[in-house]
Amino acid sequence: MDRDRVPKENRYFVKKLETMPIDEVRKLQFEKTKETLEKAYHTSEFYRELFDRTKVKPEDFKKLEDIARFPFIEKQDLVRDQEANPPFGRRVCVPPSKIHRVNVTSGTSGMGQEVHCHDEKAIWAANASTASHFAAIGLNKGDVSAVLYPLGTMTGGMLAYEGLRIFGATPLPLAVFNTNQRIDMMRRFNVYHFLTTPAYLTRITNVCMERGLDPKKGFPSLKGITLSTEPFSANWALRMEELWGTVIHDIYGSTQVNLNYAITCKYGVVPDGHFGYYHLADYFALVEVLDKETDKPAEYGDWGEPVVTTFSREAMPLIRFRSNDRVRLLPPVRCACGRESAVWEVGTISRYDDMIKIKATNVWPQAVDEAVFSFEEVEEYNGKVFITENGLEVATVTVEFKETALDNTPKATILKRLSDRIKEVTQVTMSVEEVPHGTLPRFEYKARRWTDERVEGLERVKYIEK
Repeated sequence: MDRDRVPKENRYFVKKLETMPIDEVRKLQFEKTKETLEKAYHTSEFYRELFDRTKVKPEDFKKLEDIARFPFIEKQDLVRDQEANPPFGRRVCVPPSKIHRVNVTSGTSGMGQEVHCHDEKAIWAANASTASHFAAIGLNKGDVSAVLYPLGTMTGGMLAYEGLRIFGATPLPLAVFNTNQRIDMMRRFNVYHFLTTPAYLTRITNVCMERGLDPKKGFPSLKGITLSTEPFSANWALRMEELWGTVIHDIYGSTQVNLNYAITCKYGVVPDGHFGYYHLADYFALVEVLDKETDKPAEYGDWGEPVVTTFSREAMPLIRFRSNDRVRLLPPVRCACGRESAVWEVGTISRYDDMIKIKATNVWPQAVDEAVFSFEEVEEYNGKVFITENGLEVATVTVEFKETALDNTPKATILKRLSDRIKEVTQVTMSVEEVPHGTLPRFEYKARRWTDERVEGLERVKYIEK
């Protein structure tokens, strides 16, 4: 990242909160969490039953660490309660007249969709957490920002649009258009910024190139590009910064936390050529990062699962919700942007349920993503794990090359090198093969490149009887 692209001035949306010292944040978290526990117990049948069953009460919360005395809740607990008590379940702590927004999760885990309702206080916090990102990266009031996320009942598009609006920028929702139309609209309105996913930024970059449009020249006013929902590699981000001539940013949020809880500041995702960090909105929620196996707090530098307790959601709070996300916890920092906070490593957040065990080895799709997209010649890929008729477990990676003048010799060389690279980063041998350009699906929101066909494959195994 060229630091000359970074605004000199530090900017904020809610400066008092964003620059609050860590010890003051901890005091705020304790006070707000205690209020949440008390209100949930006395107004929500769901939480009262849960706390009584596990023999814990709000008065047991005497210091911040006492949150560990309270039980976890998981996605299936929410879905089960809402199926039995539609549409919101029994967690609602306010009368219907105070419910002013409804969000539904995308259901990508295959476990059903949760419904989350929000009061005005929660809506403001959600929008403010997002507006803080736009202030931090140097947008100005009136700057046009293209929102390429779908706008619907999911949180991502809604928070992006509303965060831009309350910040004072001009949101341009383009999800209804196809890729070429989006490019044309973004050029027509001379956008200063846009929000998308890593998979779709790759797609829109390739379409620009196929049209003979240099992104850097075609979008000369860009102040930044904000990503979300997927991990990516540092090398990929550096390449995108070079191609687009701007700073790549990232935000992390979820429908459950109802915030863009983790944001990059003006320095972006690769401030010094390698991954930087997110600043955390700890003044809006208490988020523990726990070791997935022990449920104890993760050490700095280790991976862990964010466990969410909200205190900005009055209508429907969450208490110790297991996110099943996977983050790397880093030591707190005092950033040159003026924010002092706990931080997570940027660009590497993934899902624990995305992990695939192949040949008794844990394989993270993110590792394969990094291996594949380290080759600039590759445009897209898909992965598949299956069982052959004679019972062998096989993993294959199919790749599409960009529409460039490569003959068979360099393609074969790249495929071999890619196979070696995948083995190096995953410890699993995978066959790598090419398919014609345009064969594989493209992704506009969350990329789902891997399929697991082993269960079906087991039914097709042909056994030889002796």
